[in-house]
Amino acid sequence: MLAKTAGTARYCYNWGLAKWNEMYKNGKACSTCELSRLWTQERPEWAKETFRGSQTKAFMFLGTAFSKFFKKQAKHPTFHKKGRRDSFYVDNAHASLKGDMRIRLPNIGVVRMAEKLRFDGKIQRFVVSKVADKWYVSITVEMADEPMPENENITPIGIDVGSKHWAVASNGDVLDSPKAIPALEKRLKRAQRSLSRKQKASRNRRKARMRVARLHHRIRCVKMDAVHKFTSRIAKNHGVICCENLCVSGMGKSVKSIRKAVRNSCMSEMRMLLMYKAKHYVEIDRFYPSSKMCSRCGNVKDDLKLSERTYRCASCGNVIGRDLNAAINIRDEGFRIFTEGHSESACGGR
Repeated sequence: MLAKTAGTARYCYNWGLAKWNEMYKNGKACSTCELSRLWTQERPEWAKETFRGSQTKAFMFLGTAFSKFFKKQAKHPTFHKKGRRDSFYVDNAHASLKGDMRIRLPNIGVVRMAEKLRFDGKIQRFVVSKVADKWYVSITVEMADEPMPENENITPIGIDVGSKHWAVASNGDVLDSPKAIPALEKRLKRAQRSLSRKQKASRNRRKARMRVARLHHRIRCVKMDAVHKFTSRIAKNHGVICCENLCVSGMGKSVKSIRKAVRNSCMSEMRMLLMYKAKHYVEIDRFYPSSKMCSRCGNVKDDLKLSERTYRCASCGNVIGRDLNAAINIRDEGFRIFTEGHSESACGGR
């Protein structure tokens, strides 16, 4: 029933997208309310076995996707493929927690959970999703705002993200790729090779695909665990976190030799986590010469190659690690921007 509910929600989204494109082609206006009305008239009998609210919410998700497309904030919505990000939505009126370790879902019943909810508050919504062969429920809880401490910590720190080291902080803290990643990637390579040899539409191919999906999920969990621990440690001890605004998608396409390292470095995830964990997040321009500038005297070195991992200043003789030097420059520039912004606010500026 979990798989059937998620599959029905995906079918509704694709059905609504096809109907929306058809009506737009014929010069007719379309909306989520119109799609919901047409779906009630044309939906197949097997769709009635699952929760209606998840089907209606799929049309609302489609309307949000088109709204972002019309505002030029996203690309045109595309059809969802089976087996990729399968999920469905349930509101708080039709689902509830039963004790600490059970959840009741509509048309499905009571399902046992692996861990209890860690937060107290009013439950807003549930999102049930499937990753590899595991099912997860994401519970949104409304909580009271905690009062900010009177003596606010504004200690600055700069974070330089890269491919050799995932992140280097200006205080010397370094985040490297977890040691388990090479062994897991080796297992993934063998599993993908085995998958390519299986006959299509066979049961063995289905099993091989599941092994590959489990390994992908395991690698992502190991990476995110390391990134979460690093970002939490930084956010708890520093009030102002400064980072560069990097174009990660462009970096992953530019140089072939470092393409894999850039894509495996979790740059986007680290930036996203720091933005919501930090008390004050400051982002500096991507064209700021943080790597080429000496952190001691400010001299800019124009001929710095990518292979040079040690920065040697010809002006003051400073010898320092390339990434640490960039992190210090990011910290100084970010704290300058933060200080100017607070001084303008205190003087009545924007």
